[in-house]
Amino acid sequence: MPKPKKGEIYATFNNDFAYERALEKLNKMSAISIELLDKHTIKITLQKKNDQKLEEAVKSTIRNSKGYVEHDLETINALNVARERKPDSGVLDTPFYG
Repeated sequence: MPKPKKGEIYATFNNDFAYERALEKLNKMSAISIELLDKHTIKITLQKKNDQKLEEAVKSTIRNSKGYVEHDLETINALNVARERKPDSGVLDTPFYG
């Protein structure tokens, strides 16, 4: 399971109100950059990767806004790139008998 890199925080929100509320609070903070991944997921990058105080403040803001801090990147749909499917050969996988 891939985990976020040091200095990166991924957050997911269940509804638009919580999403907008968190963005409003996070935009007031300095020393972070916010990247919108989709309409319910954001990526926050800390300018100083080892700043534990700022990281806890960001996580607290996300949780107070009814959001979730993602620890496992496989659960984020915005990061899952659709894989190309191989074209169907038209041959059945299992033969029919009788």
